[in-house]
Amino acid sequence: MLSETVKTSLRILGPELTDQLNWADAVEALRTGHTLPRAAISDMLMPMAEGELLTRSAAISGLGAGTKSVTIRPNNPALSPPAPSVQGLFTLFDEDRGQPVALIDGALLTLWKTVADSLLGARYLAPSDAKSLAVIGTGPIAKGLLEGYVTLFPDLTDIRIWGRTRERAQAHAEAVPFPLTVCDTAENAVRGADIVTSATASRSPVIKGNWVKPGAHVDLVGAHGPDMREADDLLISSASLFVDSRETVLEHIGEFRIPIEKRLISPANVQGDLYDLVMGDSHRHGDDEITLFKNGGGAHLDLMMAFYCLQQSKRL
Repeated sequence: MLSETVKTSLRILGPELTDQLNWADAVEALRTGHTLPRAAISDMLMPMAEGELLTRSAAISGLGAGTKSVTIRPNNPALSPPAPSVQGLFTLFDEDRGQPVALIDGALLTLWKTVADSLLGARYLAPSDAKSLAVIGTGPIAKGLLEGYVTLFPDLTDIRIWGRTRERAQAHAEAVPFPLTVCDTAENAVRGADIVTSATASRSPVIKGNWVKPGAHVDLVGAHGPDMREADDLLISSASLFVDSRETVLEHIGEFRIPIEKRLISPANVQGDLYDLVMGDSHRHGDDEITLFKNGGGAHLDLMMAFYCLQQSKRL
């Protein structure tokens, strides 16, 4: 049984909160979070029947602490009835008393955190006058990236999407209130684009370095496992590299882990993370520079976004 104190203080936040959120404020919440002391983080991945249980925790002075636990069940969509492959909850604890103050739907939090993570990186690394955007992928995160980039980069007029399932790409094109070109190949989408964002579950590269034009910004979101990649060796070894969090990317995600093992790059090639970008210690250097940002996530980012969600929920 929950104590009366918890019952009166705990907010349960789900998809109904979406109308209270917007991309500009979500990005600002992450930026503000990165001006606070660096987070303490801890991850645990353990096997379970037909999948895995991932638990990520973080504490930040000034925000409190939180834990996100999600199950990863790749075969769920094929069940009858189908179920999401990733399901979970985030628990937010306040800093003053350490009591739980919010229980947040994992899918809602992950979407807003993931997209805002990439948008914050692009705010510092992408050409400010970008006019063309390529979106690789057709899942919910790709849709959020499409909406977020168009919102924060108002000069975007040439917007393209590619996915392995053309029908899903076409569905996105029909659902958005702006012109969107469905491309036949990833190469057609990427060539000439000022910003390339990719959110796929690929275990082999879907973006090649010789497709990316000088001065472009590449945002890699999809690869989250040790054997997953979205960019080829040429792109990784020739671009200026940035990450959201060194702790969550370099040793745990194939995008950088594999090239490091192959000695194509070293950890020293990573020029900065979001803390460095926000504090002004790292930045884009030239008009022809190709910047590459790896969005690997982390519980500290979930915590920053959870705090924003709690604040917005109080307006309901």
